[in-house]
Amino acid sequence: MCHAEKNHEMSNKIDISSSTLDKGLEVAKEFVDKLIMPATEEVGLLLKDSVSLWRMKNQVRVLMSAKGYCEENGIEPSQVSPKLLLPLLEGASIEDDELLQDKWAILLSNLVDSEQNIQNHVFPYILGQISSTEFMTLEAAYEQSLFRRARVREKLSEERQGLPEREEAVLIQIEELEKNIKERRSEGLKEYEPPMWRLRSDLRAKKSDLLEVRRKERILLRELEAEEVLPDESLQPYELSNTTRLGLIKQVLETYAPYQAVDLPDHEHGFSQIDLELDLVTDSHHVLTELGELFVNACTEKRDT
Repeated sequence: MCHAEKNHEMSNKIDISSSTLDKGLEVAKEFVDKLIMPATEEVGLLLKDSVSLWRMKNQVRVLMSAKGYCEENGIEPSQVSPKLLLPLLEGASIEDDELLQDKWAILLSNLVDSEQNIQNHVFPYILGQISSTEFMTLEAAYEQSLFRRARVREKLSEERQGLPEREEAVLIQIEELEKNIKERRSEGLKEYEPPMWRLRSDLRAKKSDLLEVRRKERILLRELEAEEVLPDESLQPYELSNTTRLGLIKQVLETYAPYQAVDLPDHEHGFSQIDLELDLVTDSHHVLTELGELFVNACTEKRDT
């Protein structure tokens, strides 16, 4: 083969390769356009510029919304660390869900609020890791917990009205009984004699009354501190896994043995060995964690009251 023929063959190879490359770029662009539509279709730009402009528009939208929230609620923005602000703007720039874009804006407005002093670097990361469905489920549980705790606080306030007086009255009765018992002992009355036995029985009863005075208060306090349970089947298994991974919820297992009657053999003498089989039941549910509450709260608009 002569030199000219070799050059011609090489030229054909170059032309074919160039055509293939151009076609590949076009196919890649069309594929990416499908992935990020309608953003590129709306701005009508090429791949790199369209993505950059789309991200910039998202950032501007979030910044303008955050500015509006600050003005509506009388928030005087304070400076925040770039370590906190830059990841937030980065996450907001690729958010295409309108509900979550709004949450990015609210989160930013709360982070720059000096009165709240929320400086948690994990919140932007978490917001960038969850879907709108996951957030709405967490938000619903958080709002339910606020409503429930408000009602419990009202009941607790009512229960505590006059509580010191009732407690003081029982304490006085206990003190009188203890004084009476001490006097009767000094008079030589034995512990097993009926008068002393009745005094000691009354003392035990009054001490039980003292515990009963605070019983309802303790129940309400436990209810106030209880974690909010997510409704059954509110999230898909993979959504439960994701929000659990992020520490926003956790699974709680409760194991108990239901009531079971046992027939004991009737023997007049000696001991009997009895084999018992207990059926244990385990219930599981997911609850909103403290981090989950703090996160949703940080993404909730604070009204100026």
